[in-house]
Order: sequence, then C-alpha cells, then structure tokens
Amino acid sequence: MKRAFRIGLAGGFIVGVIVALTMDIAFKDALGGSWADAVSHDLSLLLGRPVSPDSFIVITGVVFLIGIVGLFGAFIGGVVGVFLYRLFSLLRN
Repeated sequence: MKRAFRIGLAGGFIVGVIVALTMDIAFKDALGGSWADAVSHDLSLLLGRPVSPDSFIVITGVVFLIGIVGLFGAFIGGVVGVFLYRLFSLLRN
C-alpha cells in the first residue's frame, strides 16, 4: 500500500503541475492574464509600487504557487492510488 501511495503522489504532482501550466498557457488571454500577471498585480498592491511580471520575485511567487498546486495534486493522487490499490485487491480476491 505504501508503494501505491507513493506512485499516486508522484503521478498526482506531475499531473497537477502539468494542468496548472497548461491552463496558464491556454487561458491567459481568456481569463485576463497569466500566473505571472496575477502575482505581479498582487505584489504591486501589497508593496504599493509597480512590480514587473518579469522580475525575480514574481517568478519565485509563480513557482511557489505552482508548487502548491502540485502538492495538492500529489495529495489527491496519493488518495486515489490507495483507493485503486484497495479496489483492485478486492477484485482480485
């Protein structure tokens, strides 16, 4: 069961990051901007001065946010991996 959970963690993390990046690329025009634009806007409001979407702190914020999405995907993937492991072990018996 540990192995199924670990495989689910890895798969969920990869899928979460891929989905986040794909949504950023596909829907940036339809939703009004990309992850970098959103982080730049929030940091500009927080700091009270404009922050460029190409600055180092914005790129760090985007990596942090996509990492959080990946961790959430890893958790969901781990749960699904254990669920599938138990389902197939019940079907096997």
